[in-house]
Amino acid sequence: MKQDVSVLLTRAPYGRVHVPEGLRAARGVAAGFDRHDVTVVFTQDGVYAARESVDRAALNMPGHIDDLLREGGEMVVDAAAMAERGVQEESIAEDITVRSGETVAAIIRDADYTLDF
Repeated sequence: MKQDVSVLLTRAPYGRVHVPEGLRAARGVAAGFDRHDVTVVFTQDGVYAARESVDRAALNMPGHIDDLLREGGEMVVDAAAMAERGVQEESIAEDITVRSGETVAAIIRDADYTLDF
């Protein structure tokens, strides 16, 4: 049965495996047997991983992102978390949508399942 799944990326991108592993999990959930609806949410320190300047290849992100998007997954970044950290909207990668803190809270609240990385 198809479910709504939110995958929260909450940690800074470098020196940890949380961002690529979260994306790997998201792509797997989106491409699995039921093809769940997946939204990846860059929040807290994860907003740093949503920037255009991040070296996605070094973090093993491109394949995971390509597969996620091909399966209809979505990537959003928390505007409230961005503001707290001084991250400007212009610095966010083109394939990631900036959403208000209220919208992000609704995505998380309304999800059938939430995975936190």
